[in-house]
Amino acid sequence: MARILLSVMMSLVFCMPLFARSYTKYKDLDYVSPSARDYDKVRHKLDVYAPKEKIATGKVMVFMHGGSWDAGHKELYKFVGRAFAANGITTVIINYRLSPGTKYEGIAYDCARAVAWVKENIATYGGNPNEIYVAGHSAGGHLAALIISDPSYFDKVGITNPIKGCILNDPFGLNIYKYLEHGYDGDATFRVTFTNSPVVWKKASPLFLLQKNDIRYYILHGGKTYPAVFGDSEDFHSKNVELGNSSEIHTVGKKKHIGMVLLFFRKHNKEVKKVIAFIEK
Repeated sequence: MARILLSVMMSLVFCMPLFARSYTKYKDLDYVSPSARDYDKVRHKLDVYAPKEKIATGKVMVFMHGGSWDAGHKELYKFVGRAFAANGITTVIINYRLSPGTKYEGIAYDCARAVAWVKENIATYGGNPNEIYVAGHSAGGHLAALIISDPSYFDKVGITNPIKGCILNDPFGLNIYKYLEHGYDGDATFRVTFTNSPVVWKKASPLFLLQKNDIRYYILHGGKTYPAVFGDSEDFHSKNVELGNSSEIHTVGKKKHIGMVLLFFRKHNKEVKKVIAFIEK
C-alpha cells in the first residue's frame, strides 16, 4: 500500500502545477527542540502554508500524511498545503518518526508535539491558535484520531487538547485490533509497528478509545476503497453518533484509497470545498 502510494505521489510532485501565490510557505521548521534527546533533524520538521492576509480566515489545519506508519514525507503532500492555503486555511504539513525506528506510540507522540507547536506558534503565521483542526489520510487518519481519542498524548506534551475538529480522509487503522486479529497477507510490517500483542492493538485503536467530546468529525471514504477502511470509517462514525459527538460521513463515488487523498490536489475540487465549509462552520 505505502510503496504504491509513494510512487504515485512522487510523480505528482514533479508535475504539479503552480497555484497563484496566494500563500507564503515556511519550510522545515523544528517542532521539537534540537536539544531534545530524541530529536530527529528530518522527521521533527513541519512546513507552514500561510495564506495571504486578504484571504486568511484564521482557521488552521494540521495534516498528517499516510504511508503505513513506515513511509511518507511532508514533501509529497505539498499539494494539500497549497490547495487549502489558497482557500484561506493556514495549513501545516508535518513529518514524524517512522517505524521501525519507533512504535506507534512514538509516532503519535510526535503528532501531538507538532500540534502543541502549532498551538504555541501559529499566530506568528496568521493562524488562530484557538481554531486548530487535524486531518490525515490513511495511517495519518489513524494518527489524527488517536491523539484525540487517547488523552495521554496531549498529557505527555503538557497541554489541554486544542483540537476543534478532525478530518479523516480514507483513514486506515481506526480498528487496527480487528485488522490484525483477522490476519492478512502482508501485515508483517504492521506488526512491527503495533507488536504482536492484541492488548496493544486495542490500545492503539481509536475506535475503542473514543469518548464523548466537543470535537467535530468529518469522515470521507472512497466507494471502492479497502474493505477495512470502509468498515472502520462507518463504525467510527456510528460510535460518535452513539456517544452524542458531532460527526458526518461521506462516501465519495467510486474512488479508491489513493484517489481519495488526490481529491485534495486542487483548490477548487468540490471535496476540498466541502472540507473548507466544515472547517468554517
